[in-house]
Amino acid sequence: MKRFLAGMMLIAATPVFADGKATIASNDSQQDMQMEIQWAGDKMRMDFPGQQQHGYMLMRDGKGYMVTQQGGQPLIMDMSMLREMSDSMDDNTGAMAGQAETVETLEATGETETVAGIEGEVYRLEWTDRGGQAHEDTLVLSDAPLAHEMLTAFQNYVQAVMGRADPIGQAVLERDLGMLRFGERFKVAEIAKASPAESAFELPENAMTMDQMIREQMGEGAQ
Repeated sequence: MKRFLAGMMLIAATPVFADGKATIASNDSQQDMQMEIQWAGDKMRMDFPGQQQHGYMLMRDGKGYMVTQQGGQPLIMDMSMLREMSDSMDDNTGAMAGQAETVETLEATGETETVAGIEGEVYRLEWTDRGGQAHEDTLVLSDAPLAHEMLTAFQNYVQAVMGRADPIGQAVLERDLGMLRFGERFKVAEIAKASPAESAFELPENAMTMDQMIREQMGEGAQ
């Protein structure tokens, strides 16, 4: 899952004002997995079917959250808090090291590929991650509105979580394109225009926050 999320975090955010849903297939280093995305206006939700232990991710009011369970009680984690903790440790290892630092090349190959019923153009991408490792990938990009909306919706969450624009996303969005496939990291399986229920974007009631959980654990440790 870390590799998948790191791959999805290789893109920057811009505002989004449309509604839709999509299913993303990921070829994770450990196992294949799927993610379902719903977006409406500036809100977005990501679920992991078949892997409820991961909870779900939520974007609303300009903030990114992870909602999961802790001892049978809903737990809300403010992802910006996790980012600050990581920044304080200057963590450029693991999943953080896999994020893009620079883009050297993003150019069309002249080939086309159909993904989720949408014809896109194949691009060659050369980039360097935060750990200094060079990469080369193939992307399938499209100017289809749904593809652009989905990418932008996800990147609103990424921007809120990471607090920084990503050079790959900038390069893609500057071309007014969306992304249908990123190498072997992820691929759009289904995408459609839809209007999700407003309740899908609500934070659970009577939930514990990460601050509360840390305080409780510290209190137990002091006893």
